[in-house]
Amino acid sequence: MMIVQTPRSALAAALDGLLTTLAWAAFGFLFASGVHSIMAGTAHAAASPAVSRLLPDAQALLAYALVAACIGLLLSVWACYNAVRFSGLHRRRPPGAPGPETLARHFGVSLAQLRILRTSRSLLIHHTDEGRISMIDFAQRPAEDAEPGHMALQMQQ
Repeated sequence: MMIVQTPRSALAAALDGLLTTLAWAAFGFLFASGVHSIMAGTAHAAASPAVSRLLPDAQALLAYALVAACIGLLLSVWACYNAVRFSGLHRRRPPGAPGPETLARHFGVSLAQLRILRTSRSLLIHHTDEGRISMIDFAQRPAEDAEPGHMALQMQQ
């Protein structure tokens, strides 16, 4: 497993340590005051011992701890499985650019029509109700093989 560490100054590290220490101290204080209040409540009730008074809370906490442990175990197993399954593969790599054949097949045009589309400076594409390309109007044709003007390219069905 890899731990990502960002570079930071000694002041930032000290502040982080101080805040962590304060958070743990607050947690300890609240935990101790909660246990103290439970024990103080049982001291007033002479008929019930402290253990029987804490037993329902302890059972609930044990159930929560078991559920959390099971979820953590499942998460660890899933992470190990994916580490073995995808070792050496880069799944987040962006897909490469599609080739001309793929683009022509996807849009339903020939390679010659695709070359004309790529070299055109301005064009208007008409679509059918289903979303397919029905006709392409070129406002300006490429200067290499035709005179300027309008030309419609009808698509095969």
